[in-house]
Amino acid sequence: MVKRTALKLARVLSIKRARIEVFLVGNQFMKKNVMSFPAPRGFPNPNRRTKPLGEIFLNPDHIAKEGEELSYMLIHGVLHLLGYGHKKKNDIIRMEKKERQLLKLLTQ
Repeated sequence: MVKRTALKLARVLSIKRARIEVFLVGNQFMKKNVMSFPAPRGFPNPNRRTKPLGEIFLNPDHIAKEGEELSYMLIHGVLHLLGYGHKKKNDIIRMEKKERQLLKLLTQ
């Protein structure tokens, strides 16, 4: 389900020739719903056909406990890799609007 959602999300966002690594982890690894780590500039990439965007860690148990959706948290993580944030009020509004738009597109 995560892979299918990620591939559909990449199509909707027109992400081409990029690689995002998604890890499903448990509470022993992290007690959060999602964490994203953008790939640093100059990160070694053995596959020259794709550009590494970064890594996303999802904790399905924590996500379910908080009453959130796995797809929504995946969207949230991908948007962080694409430069969205939530430090300022305007950033929060912009990111939440994009999350809602993407979730709607993915569920159609």
